[in-house]
Amino acid sequence: MHDSTPCEIINVDDLSASYEVAINENPANRIASSGGRGKRAVAKHTRFWAPGRTLHIAFLDGDDDFIQATMEAANNWLPHINLEFLFIEGDQGDIRITQTPGTYWSLIGTDALLRTEGATMGLSPDMRMPGFFAANVMHEFGHVLGALHEHQHPEVNIPWDLRALYAAHGADQFADEDHYARTVVDERYLTRFDGNEVRYSDYDPKSIMHYAIREDWTEGDFKIDLNLVLSDKDKAFMAAAYPYPAAPDE
Repeated sequence: MHDSTPCEIINVDDLSASYEVAINENPANRIASSGGRGKRAVAKHTRFWAPGRTLHIAFLDGDDDFIQATMEAANNWLPHINLEFLFIEGDQGDIRITQTPGTYWSLIGTDALLRTEGATMGLSPDMRMPGFFAANVMHEFGHVLGALHEHQHPEVNIPWDLRALYAAHGADQFADEDHYARTVVDERYLTRFDGNEVRYSDYDPKSIMHYAIREDWTEGDFKIDLNLVLSDKDKAFMAAAYPYPAAPDE
């Protein structure tokens, strides 16, 4: 399977509020000014939840099949993290999921706490391809846990065929930079995180957080098929972000 439905990261406008809520939730979200390469690409402050806490996750709509499939896919993260997911009824969850046909989107980690009403995640309810649906759910829950997109890694070097990439998304390579379709492509595919403003580890083409990259969007034979499962680096990254307490010395 080569294609996926690109998701949209929902950024908050008030970065000061984002920082404050992240630090209040988990003081380890404060990034030391010296930087470093200790973790996967994340924003200037990370947005991880406090290890050991329970995330309350509510469904604002959706039938039983949609809810069950979403829970099963999301729970693939749980063996690797010191968090619990509690799926609840009503609209008071830390994470609130709605159906958004044809699109996937999410706020990042603790930024969800800044949205006090309405959904914090949108999932397309199309489950005709269960593996595809599960992969997208795991991807969005990666965002819930604080991860960003792997194909925007500071050191990634994807040999894009810009003409083909823009054309595939209804944009002209030579359109004005504020042209909407071009802006979407730039933001979702081409913009790499600044290595001076993020912490990151080695690029992982097998990450669940990586977009599928079609061969006809690149020069040569470069492509990334849709990753359907959590990679070893995905698991290790989240295990480091959500550690269990060290065992006491005997």
